Amino acid sequence: METTLPDRDSITTHWEARAYGHELLRRNVIDAASRLLVENGPEALTVRRVARELDCSTKIIYTMFQGKDGLADALYLEGSARLSHAIGEVQKASTPQAYVYEIALAYWAFALANPGYYAVMFGGAIPKFQPSATSIGSTMAALETIAGNLQDYMAQGLLPVEDPATLTKALWAPLHGVASLYLLGHFSSLEEAKRAFERTVQAIMATLGPAAPAAAP
Repeated sequence: METTLPDRDSITTHWEARAYGHELLRRNVIDAASRLLVENGPEALTVRRVARELDCSTKIIYTMFQGKDGLADALYLEGSARLSHAIGEVQKASTPQAYVYEIALAYWAFALANPGYYAVMFGGAIPKFQPSATSIGSTMAALETIAGNLQDYMAQGLLPVEDPATLTKALWAPLHGVASLYLLGHFSSLEEAKRAFERTVQAIMATLGPAAPAAAP
């Protein structure tokens, strides 16, 4: 899901209108870059190519993002915002098993809906790109939401007490593995990938206690 723009109906001044237009253009640039990355590979991610895609000048993109690295970092930040939104939409359940199951489905849906952003964040899609500390921190903030809820379950005696941050990453690793393999073309079909993902989630459930009812992601 794309992060939301400010409410257009609330704009009352010239400066607010300019800010809205600037933000809309920024998001259009980021979405175009993500689309080029998915459709044509990392070699297509150049300022000139993105500008041509949007029929605008390269100067606009350089001004906004200070070049390709800045654009790549903006892709990473937008992906993190979308991941945070997906995780934040998952409500705490009565058991940690049910909660983790819903988190897994939300993560799978995020990866499939945002392949370009996912590739930048977790797939090394852009050679030599190093995300900024702010970008890395934004991903960690998304995971901290999960860790905080797991800690609550531990406090209630519903999970063995351990480091919630470590447990979160231990749960994340296999989910990321299946999603990445699918996006890189290592499954013959989406259905095969779904089956592998479901098996992975059920294996995770077995380490936490009784599994949630099976449901296709």
